[in-house]
Amino acid sequence: MRESKVKVLTYSALMMGLAIVATMMIRIPVPATQGYVHLGDTVLILSVLILGKKKGALAGALGQAAADILGGYAIFAPATFVAKILMGLLIGVAVEKMFEYGTGKNRKLVPAAIFMIVLSCVSMAGTYYLFECAMYGSFVVPLVEIPANIIQFSVSAVLAAAVGGLLVKTPARAWLYIGKQVK
Repeated sequence: MRESKVKVLTYSALMMGLAIVATMMIRIPVPATQGYVHLGDTVLILSVLILGKKKGALAGALGQAAADILGGYAIFAPATFVAKILMGLLIGVAVEKMFEYGTGKNRKLVPAAIFMIVLSCVSMAGTYYLFECAMYGSFVVPLVEIPANIIQFSVSAVLAAAVGGLLVKTPARAWLYIGKQVK
C-alpha cells in the first residue's frame, strides 16, 4: 500500500512539473489579451489518463497555477486552478465512461462523452471569462479571450487524445490509470 502511495505522489509531482514546463516553455502570445496560448492543457488531460480524474485534475491544475505564479501571471493563478480542476474532472468523467462502457459496445455513449469534453472546454473558458469580468469590471473586454481559450483547449485535447490513444496500445498502458481498465 505504501509503495502505491509513493508511486502516485511521484507521478503527481512529475505531471505537475510537466504541466509547468508545457505551460511556460511553449507560449504563443495573444496580443489582444496580453496573455498566451500554451500546451499545459495537454499535460492536464494526460494527467487525468495517468492518475485518474481527481488526482490527475489536481496535478494538472496545480502545475498550471504554479506556472502562472512563476511566469508573472500570479493574479490568474486562482482562476487557473479553478478552471483547470473543473476541466480535468469533466474530462475524467468522459474518459472513464468511454472506457467503462467501451465505445464499440455502446455507441450512444460517444455523444455523451463528447458533450462532457465540450462542457469541460466551456467551463474553462467560462471560468476565465467570469474572473476577467470581475478583474476588468466589464462584460465586454474579456470576450476577446474566449477564442484563444477554445483554440488552446482544442489543440491540447487533440494532442492528448493522440498521445493517450497511442499509449493505450503499447506496454505503457500499465502506467495509465485508464489503461488498467482496458482489457
